[in-house]
Amino acid sequence: MITDLTTQPIRFTADIPAWQHLLQTLGAHLIYERPGWLVYALGSGRVALHAASEHQPAGVSTLAFSTTTPIPEAVTAASSAGVPITLGRPDHGEAGVVEAPDGTIFTLDSPTAVEREGGVADRRLVTLPIWYGPDTSMIRAVLEGLGARPRMVADDGMWTDLRCDGGGLAAVHRAEDPGVELAFEWDGDVEEALDLLTDAGVQAVLIDETYSRTVQVADPDGGKEIWINERQTDLYGYTRA
Repeated sequence: MITDLTTQPIRFTADIPAWQHLLQTLGAHLIYERPGWLVYALGSGRVALHAASEHQPAGVSTLAFSTTTPIPEAVTAASSAGVPITLGRPDHGEAGVVEAPDGTIFTLDSPTAVEREGGVADRRLVTLPIWYGPDTSMIRAVLEGLGARPRMVADDGMWTDLRCDGGGLAAVHRAEDPGVELAFEWDGDVEEALDLLTDAGVQAVLIDETYSRTVQVADPDGGKEIWINERQTDLYGYTRA
């Protein structure tokens, strides 16, 4: 098992400056920058921004994880745990390539080097990509095989979130069609996140639901709102793993 798995989803965007403004407003810290490619450290986990292209249009989010374990060893460990992963060389170098049965493809990489020292990310902001699909058992098996550990499980099986020991979360959500959505968790009063965004001129609203509260932020690429979920404390209908 990979013991230091870190969540680092990738967001493809046509408006990198707007995404930078959003992330930095919430306390993310830029650690690496190249033309069309930026990586931010959050309070827990990371997020990468990638310039959109013909093959990866604006608004698309993909899963990605990293580990300090040498990639060939990590691939062997994950494969032994039943993960459909192979050692490959995508355009950014050696990586483990996961091809899930529902068609979801993502990579397991070595950590991005920290080239911008000195910044401190707001500890309340946590990476939370959501993997949707009809077969939540399969999704859970892949994530657990990589080293993620269940944290909160809905009694009806609709939702499971998992923590990564290296940082960040990943969630499983039952849905008819497979897909990946970039979201975040706020470990504290989510109205504090709303105030930060509002003061910075970012369009956002607070949604108060029965199980938790969420701030919905206007997507810089014009898609579905970006969700920032307040860390859940009401366990009615849920079990803490």
